[in-house]
Amino acid sequence: MIARLLALIGALTWAGAAWAGCSTPGACLCSMSVTSIVFGNYNTQSASPTDTVGTIAVSCSSPDPANSTMSITLSPGSSGNVNARAMQAGLHPLYYNLYTNAARTIIWGDDSGGGESVAAGFPATTRSTIKLNIYGRIPAQQNAWVGSYRDSVTLTVSY
Repeated sequence: MIARLLALIGALTWAGAAWAGCSTPGACLCSMSVTSIVFGNYNTQSASPTDTVGTIAVSCSSPDPANSTMSITLSPGSSGNVNARAMQAGLHPLYYNLYTNAARTIIWGDDSGGGESVAAGFPATTRSTIKLNIYGRIPAQQNAWVGSYRDSVTLTVSY
């Protein structure tokens, strides 16, 4: 029997970000940077999942920093299901998910149909950058084809 080692590259790209909830147009200025999730090579015979970490950094200004909190949601991606996100290589899926915690037990979603949003607040006296980790995981021993797998997830920040 020959063990199958596949050179799979999984990359998650961000389709964009949406901002919602600023009560005074023009008063809320926000910027965001996202480090893409790149899983690297995936071994279909490994009993261990393939894990990686990305980051989101959000900086905002508003007239009232003490009352500034935000909710950050992630879309389900091309699968349409937060609980079963899938990267694609042509017609071939490779299932993965994104989590809010390092233990990878809480799926990061949008509070509807599975997964939870992440609430974050700025310090009461400053508008320093908030940095959050995104924990990615591809479950072990999937029957995947060789190829470059991709998905696109939309990040929404509401405050």
